[in-house]
Amino acid sequence: PAGPTPAKVKSATSAPEKDPDTLALEKLMTDTIGMIVSIEHKGKGGTLRVDYRSLEQLDELCRRLKDER
Repeated sequence: PAGPTPAKVKSATSAPEKDPDTLALEKLMTDTIGMIVSIEHKGKGGTLRVDYRSLEQLDELCRRLKDER
């Protein structure tokens, strides 16, 4: 009898490469606020993500956003 069939290997479905403008904007924002920023485009909109390491960083980000109005 034949042995067990090997599991099918899924092809890597990684996200498309980001364009240079998006990468530059991510770096600029990351450098400006001191937190990692990522941008994902989806159709006409997208997602802006900010990773913070502590509640103090989150408070600082909220304060800065409020002060920029």
